[in-house]
Amino acid sequence: MLPSPALPWFELARFRRSRLTRAAVLAVAIVPLFYGALYIWANLDPTGRLDHVKAAVVNQDEMIQVAGPDGKKEPVAVGRLLAGNLIGNDDTSNYDWVLTDPQDAAAGLASGEYKAVLTLPKDLSKAATSPGGEDPTKAVQGKLDLRTNDAVNFVNGQIADRILDAARDALNAQVTSTYLDNLYLGFTDIKTSLEDAADGAGELAEGAGKLGDGADELSDGAGRLDDGARQLADGTSELAGGVGRLDDGAQQLAGGLGTLEDRTRPLTGQADQLADGSQQVSDGVGRINAVVQQVTDVIENATGPVSSTIDTVEDDLRGLADDCRSAPTPDTDLCDRLDAAADRVAAAGGQVGGIGDQAKDFGEQSDALAAGAARVAAGNRQLADQVPALVKAISTASSGAQELSEGTGRLAAGADAAAAGAGRLADGTGQLVDGADQLASGADALQDGALQLQSGLSDGSKQVPDYDQEERDQLSKTAATPVTEASDRLNAVSSYGEGLAPYFIALALWVGAMAIYLLLRPVSARAIASTTGSVRTALAGFAPGAALSIIQVGLLLGVLLSLVGIDAAQPWLLLGIAVLTGLVFTAINQAFIAWFGGAGRFLAIVFVCLQLTAAGGTYPIETSPTFFGVLHGLLPMTYAVHGLRAATAGGTQGLGTDVTALLIFGLLALFATVVAAKRRQVVTITRLHPTLQV
Repeated sequence: MLPSPALPWFELARFRRSRLTRAAVLAVAIVPLFYGALYIWANLDPTGRLDHVKAAVVNQDEMIQVAGPDGKKEPVAVGRLLAGNLIGNDDTSNYDWVLTDPQDAAAGLASGEYKAVLTLPKDLSKAATSPGGEDPTKAVQGKLDLRTNDAVNFVNGQIADRILDAARDALNAQVTSTYLDNLYLGFTDIKTSLEDAADGAGELAEGAGKLGDGADELSDGAGRLDDGARQLADGTSELAGGVGRLDDGAQQLAGGLGTLEDRTRPLTGQADQLADGSQQVSDGVGRINAVVQQVTDVIENATGPVSSTIDTVEDDLRGLADDCRSAPTPDTDLCDRLDAAADRVAAAGGQVGGIGDQAKDFGEQSDALAAGAARVAAGNRQLADQVPALVKAISTASSGAQELSEGTGRLAAGADAAAAGAGRLADGTGQLVDGADQLASGADALQDGALQLQSGLSDGSKQVPDYDQEERDQLSKTAATPVTEASDRLNAVSSYGEGLAPYFIALALWVGAMAIYLLLRPVSARAIASTTGSVRTALAGFAPGAALSIIQVGLLLGVLLSLVGIDAAQPWLLLGIAVLTGLVFTAINQAFIAWFGGAGRFLAIVFVCLQLTAAGGTYPIETSPTFFGVLHGLLPMTYAVHGLRAATAGGTQGLGTDVTALLIFGLLALFATVVAAKRRQVVTITRLHPTLQV
């Protein structure tokens, strides 16, 4: 049953008495406007005006020099880079950074002039470049010192932390990008170096092949030299034996001539025998001389080719040693062995030349000996013919024979030395043959290893990537920031104020409902005193409050949407939810005062405090203690805030629940008011004399 149109009018008609009462009605109508609009306006976009907040940056970073990609020293000043990025950033969501010194920064932070002070340490550049050093275990980490003053503003410290995090991430990404660019450039250098090394290994293999061919030729020549040296050793041994026999004969000749000298004086008659013996000696010496000449001819004929072969071998060894040292990766031990082999061959050549010279001397001395023996025979013949003159010449012949004996002694010693030298030459040429064979084997192994090295380096160079400048830039940026933000906010609002608007609208409408029943009576005294039913009485008290509540909603949303700039996704839905919320809050406040009188206003304040803490209007309710989580679903402002938020942001899920819950709370409040009106129709002592009247 609806109330009579006259009943609500009677309640409002009493405010037409004066301007003051009419102003009171107007004041009640605009209470939510001031309360809600001012709160939302003040918090509309606080992070979008951070450029009005001054902050200080103190740069103590020391510039350092680091080696660039081309090896040249390049200056690095990370502190200047970060300070420049902060100061030159025109973003309204960033502080107004000022570069200053430590003393001014500390004073400004204490006084509140600077809301934050960022100090860049002196080792910041060193820390940013330390991972690229020779010892990564000694790398240091730069620490940015951010100071805020909670005595000035607590939330500012959290904002400063987020700004510093963004600046640090940007700086780390830039430093990492530069480091990775140098790293990718190093891949290109490594690839080039591997290709050059592969080319060098190919040249080494080619040189090793030539070395192997030369070593084979050296081995063949050394074999021929060894054969000649052994023939020379055999010939010199025979020569030594012949010269020894010659020496024995010469000694015998000297002894015989001495004896002849002693005996010729008394034995002049034996001159013919002496002449015959001398002739025999001359013939024997001639035969010996022929043998000596044959031997010397063999030696002279052998030493020439042998010396030529030795010189050729020495030159080949010298050339191989030079080629070995000029290789890109020379084998020092092999090169030294080639030089040592060349020295031994040169020494052998000298010994062969000495043997040839000694053989020539032996031949000349043998000729002289043969000529002397012939003269002795002629002299003895003359002696035989001229015996008287023989005695006188015997002494001279004896002296010549003695000299001959001494010469053959020296010839025998020289022949023995030549035989020993030829033996050593044969041993040396044998070692030369072995060394040449080892050299050939080593050259072959070197060639195989160089070919394997070339193949491995070539394969390795193909596996190393080669990046151009554009590829390096792309890879560096991707690797420096491998994960980027790609957040997508469903039903996003444009500002902080829009996000808090539903919370403040609900609070403003509750305050507006409280203000309505500061001015209006929850139930009409005229209706209580009449025979009007309790339902009509309750509705008669609710109707003028509902009218004022609708006016409050219209004024509040009109200012928010048109002047403050709240951009509601569904403005008509927002209006409907706001009207429903205002009516429900009006009904609840009517019930509190209808039941408890002036104390009901105190209960309304307590009730709104519980609602504000349990509505989840700012932080998610899950972040609150369990007590508020339990109250969250039991209080009407929870559903009002959710419905207003959905209408503002554009969501629709859960709106049915919100509207249903608000209707239930409104109907329960009206029912409570009906019960209170029925009770008031019964006059009691307590009502006539209340214990406490507010």
